[in-house]
Amino acid sequence: MKILIADAGATKTDWVKLTLGHSGSEEEFHTGIGISPLHNDTDMIEEELRLVRAALGETFDKICFFGAGIGSPLIAGKMEAILSEMFSCRDIKADSDMAGAAKALLGSESGIVCIMGTGSNSCHYNGEEIDRKSASLGYLLDDEGGGVSFCRRLIADVYKKIAPKDIIEEFEKKYSLSVSEVVNNLYRKPSPNRWISGFMPFIVDNLNHPYIRSLVESQIDIFFDREFCSYPEAELKEEGIGFVGSVAVELKSFIEAAMDRRGWKLREIVRRPLDSLIIQFKKSDQ
Repeated sequence: MKILIADAGATKTDWVKLTLGHSGSEEEFHTGIGISPLHNDTDMIEEELRLVRAALGETFDKICFFGAGIGSPLIAGKMEAILSEMFSCRDIKADSDMAGAAKALLGSESGIVCIMGTGSNSCHYNGEEIDRKSASLGYLLDDEGGGVSFCRRLIADVYKKIAPKDIIEEFEKKYSLSVSEVVNNLYRKPSPNRWISGFMPFIVDNLNHPYIRSLVESQIDIFFDREFCSYPEAELKEEGIGFVGSVAVELKSFIEAAMDRRGWKLREIVRRPLDSLIIQFKKSDQ
């Protein structure tokens, strides 16, 4: 049995071809650009899927696509239709990245799951399905806790000369971007959220600097206060919150400290839900 699984975020998509047989299992991986049927046109998605097809094949028994921007049956149906055009497979299912993260992190247990990657979002999972979720309003109005929020603050502070002199000098030395180049990337080029969050390595490399630490701590507090205000305190303390995403992994110590201050239960922090999904598919085949 051949299964194609995708975990698609705004910046990148992790793919795996999982081959299950009597003698064991085999995995082949491929990483491509982010795919969102809400924001990307069909031609762009199909172009990327051709690369996936060339890397992993085109005939599968099952395809599971978990992606950012799949927030309704209509959008899920659009993605399923594109996949059916590009691959030979009768069993295709598209669902949200939150659903994939919840299944990967909690399995059959209940709890709150949060994605912290380029953007951010959260939901409550009852052990079988998502029964409540926070509204996801995108990088213009939302996404605190995602790379875009930390980097947006950093970029603004650097060019407004609010950041300390040594941080400004280090930033300018590394990136050499004029104000006009920043504006061009933000307002005239596609996927500005990806571009903004691309400065996250600078933040991670300078986490010991007092200014960067303060920036991260303040942004995480804003994120926690806004994102989790609608969840009952009992759920936060007893069921707890699990995190997935590269930003969550890089800022693990800050998340732990913020959770501890609030008395909330911290579950796992993992970089890729895909790894846990693979394990679950293997178990279901046994």
